Amino acid sequence: MQDYGVRLFVGRVFNHDYLWFSATEISKRSETTPVLHNYALTYALGDFSYWQGPPTPRYESDLDQIRLYALPSASDSATRTRLTYNAVNSRTLRTDDKPGNVNAPDLGQRTYLDPVLDTQPGKGFTVYVYTFDGANPKSLFRLGKKGAALRARWTEVDQPRAVMRDAPVEPTHPVNPLDVSGEILTYEPVMMPPHLLLRRTQIRDDWFVFAELDRTRHRIHVPRRVLARLESA
Repeated sequence: MQDYGVRLFVGRVFNHDYLWFSATEISKRSETTPVLHNYALTYALGDFSYWQGPPTPRYESDLDQIRLYALPSASDSATRTRLTYNAVNSRTLRTDDKPGNVNAPDLGQRTYLDPVLDTQPGKGFTVYVYTFDGANPKSLFRLGKKGAALRARWTEVDQPRAVMRDAPVEPTHPVNPLDVSGEILTYEPVMMPPHLLLRRTQIRDDWFVFAELDRTRHRIHVPRRVLARLESA
């Protein structure tokens, strides 16, 4: 893959602050789950942000401009903190101006992922990133609605080789179903905007990179977007 200008990195990512994003949001209750969507990771690592422009992302055209592509990630070790607050009226900036004679607080809840340190063994997220411009992924970036600071420690996969497997393979990471070229046999859905991800997925007739780093075996799916880069190189 390196001969075609594609490099592959395996990183351990730690949120150094409380991480908040709405994986699900019902009424005034927002839940953050320990799963990172690959579109959010790609935008964050690629320094792509809408300060000015259309009100909603245009994923297909945006992702074509970013010189890397991340895969989804999940953490089984993350802990969460739930905060309850009085919702503020966005027009009056008050919490006590409910209509009529109703005398009750307008409560809301947010669930955050707790901060983790680099020194905590087994903590954080394992993130896989393909790069297309020869550069290393950033070691510091921000993610989530409040821009929580994240630190990443990357290791490059030496001479990654994409292999077609017709037998079922379970990747060591969640999968974006839009990235799959082969056949999905089994999966566990994870509902998250802009669309669901799949965990514990078995895929056949698709491309994978197999690597062993620090005594850990990695089964890394090769997304359609990366295959298109290889074919056009």
